[in-house]
Amino acid sequence: MYKYSNKIDRLVAILKRLDTKEQLTAELLAHDFHVTVRTIYRYMNHLQLAGYPVFFDKLTKSYRFLDDFSLKSEKTESGNDLLALHPINQVNGIAIATYRVNGDCIHRNSAMIRMTGCNDGDECCCNFRQLGWWRESGLLEMADEAIATGKEVCRDITLNLCNQERLIQAHLTPVQRDNSAYLVFLAQDLSPRRYKEMQAARFFAAINQAPSLILVTDPQGTIEHVGQRAFELTGYTPSELIGGNPRIFKSENTPPETYQNLWSTISRGFVWSGELCNRKKNGELYWQHLHIAPIRNNGGKISRYVGIIEDISLQKELEQEIYNYAITDRITSLYNRKIFLELGNRDMVAAQRYRRAMTLVLIDIDNFKQFNELYGYPTGNHILRSLADICRDSVRSSDLIGRLGKDSFGILLGESGLADAAVVAGRIRKRFYLVRDNVVEDESCCVLTICCVMLMSCHLNLEQWVMDAELVLRRKQAGVECSYKAVRFL
Repeated sequence: MYKYSNKIDRLVAILKRLDTKEQLTAELLAHDFHVTVRTIYRYMNHLQLAGYPVFFDKLTKSYRFLDDFSLKSEKTESGNDLLALHPINQVNGIAIATYRVNGDCIHRNSAMIRMTGCNDGDECCCNFRQLGWWRESGLLEMADEAIATGKEVCRDITLNLCNQERLIQAHLTPVQRDNSAYLVFLAQDLSPRRYKEMQAARFFAAINQAPSLILVTDPQGTIEHVGQRAFELTGYTPSELIGGNPRIFKSENTPPETYQNLWSTISRGFVWSGELCNRKKNGELYWQHLHIAPIRNNGGKISRYVGIIEDISLQKELEQEIYNYAITDRITSLYNRKIFLELGNRDMVAAQRYRRAMTLVLIDIDNFKQFNELYGYPTGNHILRSLADICRDSVRSSDLIGRLGKDSFGILLGESGLADAAVVAGRIRKRFYLVRDNVVEDESCCVLTICCVMLMSCHLNLEQWVMDAELVLRRKQAGVECSYKAVRFL
C-alpha cells in the first residue's frame, strides 16, 4: 500500500521553498522530509500535473519555478489562498476534499466526485457529520481522531455508495492556516489495484496448486517464479531456483540439438513441446514433458516464457515395459518369434544383395514337455534362461538371437558358413550340458538337437527359411534322412 503521510504539508512546503527561488535537489528534499528520492520525484510529478511550472535544471540538477511565475498569482476565486494548492485539487489521480473541522465541505476535486459517485447537487458536498456513509465506513471516527490528535490518520476502509462497494485508502490530515483549522481528505480507490492483485494471486495460486510444475522466466531464461512442486519434482526449493537458469536441470542424456531446437523455436515466438531427460539435485535422472510458450507485452515483444513441466518418468518406464513385453520373450528376455523374423529379414536381404554368407542355427530341446512334468516348470524355466544366456555369450553382438517356440531357439549368424556355425553350435552344446548336469542327474534329459542351415537363393524371406529349418529338424528327430546339402546337424 502506498502511504501519503502528510503529503499536503510536504507539497505546500516544496511550493513555498520553490517560491523563494531556492535551488532544491531531490536528495536535499528527501533528507529534509525523511523520504526516498523516488518519493520526491513523485511529488514533483504531482505538482507538474497540477499545473505548477516546476522546471528541472540539468546543469545544477535542481528544481525551480520558471522565472515569471509566483505563488501570489495563484489565488482562489474567493480570495482565499487556502493551502495555495487549488490546482493540486484538480489532479485526477487522487481524490481530494477539504473540510472545516465542523464538517462543512469547502471543495472537492473531480476524482472525489467520481469515487463517491455524487454530483454537485448530491449530499456528498454536505457536512460530513451528517452523512451516513461517513459514519458507517469509519471515516467519521477517523476525522475525530485526526482533529483530536492533530496528526494524520490513515486507514484502508470499505465504502458502500450507489450500490457499489469500493476499497479505498483514506488519509485525513488536520491543517492550520491563518488561525483556521481544516481537514484535508485524500483518498485512493484501491479496487482496481485489488482486482489486479486478486488476479495475480489467483494466477500464482494456480501455479502453486497445478498438478504440473509451472516455471516463469525472463527472455534470457532467468527464472522469475516457480511453482511449489519444484522440490517434489527436482529436489530444488523455489528459493534455490529463482534467479537461476533452467540449464541447472540439464543432463548429458539429452542431445544438444534438442536444446538448440528449443531455443530457436521459442525465441521466434513459437510454442515448443517435447521430452527431456533431466537431472535432479541428488543426481537422479528423470523424464519430463516440457511445454514452453512465449508471453508478449503490449508492444508485441517477448517479455516472459512460461514452461509447464510434467514428470513422465513412470510413463516412460511403463512404455518401455510394454515395448519389451511386445518384442521379447517373458522368460528368457530374447526376441520373440515375430520380432526375430522382422529384424532378421533386413539382415537376410542385405546378405543376399551383397552375396554374403549367412547361417541359421536352430536349437531344439528334445522332450522338454516331459522334462517340465518331471522336474517342474520353475526348473524348466531355469533351463531356458540358462540356454538363452549361453547363446548370448557364444555369439557376436551383431548376431540375432530369438526364442522361436516353447523349446526352440534361433540364431542368425552373419557372414558365417556351415563350418563357423558348427563351431558356435558345438560351444553352445558343451556349455549347456555342464549347466544341465548340475540340475538333473539323468543325462538323457534335456538333449539338444541343433540344425545349421545356410542361406540359399531359394529362401525368399526369413519366415520361409525358419520353417524349412524346422521341418528339417523334425525329420531328423523322426529319423528321416535329410536331402538338404547346406545343412549340418549336431
